[in-house]
Amino acid sequence: MRFRVEESRVVFDVHPSVSAWFSTRRGGVSAPPFDTLNLSYGVGDAASAVNENRRRILDTAGRDLADLVMPHQVHGNRVEWVTDAARGRGARGAQPIEATDGLLTDSPHVVLGLGFADCVPIFLTDREARFVGLLHAGWRGTAAKIAERAVTLIKARGISPADLLAGIGPSIGPCCYEVDQPVHDAIVQAIGDQPLAPKDARHWWLDLQGANRLILERAGVWPEHILEAGLCTGCRRDLFFSYRMEGRRTGRMGGYICLNAR
Repeated sequence: MRFRVEESRVVFDVHPSVSAWFSTRRGGVSAPPFDTLNLSYGVGDAASAVNENRRRILDTAGRDLADLVMPHQVHGNRVEWVTDAARGRGARGAQPIEATDGLLTDSPHVVLGLGFADCVPIFLTDREARFVGLLHAGWRGTAAKIAERAVTLIKARGISPADLLAGIGPSIGPCCYEVDQPVHDAIVQAIGDQPLAPKDARHWWLDLQGANRLILERAGVWPEHILEAGLCTGCRRDLFFSYRMEGRRTGRMGGYICLNAR
């Protein structure tokens, strides 16, 4: 397994039968402050630009926008299995999967997609590529253990956690993610204090990537089957948009994963 950086995307090479990638801010048509590959309709960008950007980022993997499934993300821990019947939902903004932050599928006709600005993308498959999954984990989703929820649903389909392969994609790192007491307390209650480092008496640095690794490991995923991209969206604003560093009026990246046609 490895992550590698291309111009418009970071590719997660996890299995020959799986395509998984995360967009950068490069290679699109959006004007400032959304320059250039903004993938969200909800930030004030022109819909025509977002449509073209989404078409381009799907085309990098030889997939069509009609294959894409996206949810309305709410920073929760709901994870849903989706089938061919969901193809196209949320692809152009309309009829997304309701109130969901994680998607799973065993269909090669579906591309799973989620939006990101600093939160952690978690890519999932197994050693036989029987399914793919994608999760959105900000601090709320992390405290709600969305990764554990996904592993539980996958186990219910007869796939052992020991067979899972996971990629933790580009997201804000502990170098840039300062949190206050309520966030500290929620993480400690859910996971413990391992992902936290004190900044001062009332603030901490939170390692969201490391926190989700802990959750996956405790859910039974082998440590050697989890790979972190090691890219911070806060530090690498040449590559990524960052809500924390740039504010509300900036773009959004996308994470995508699909089974390749057999």
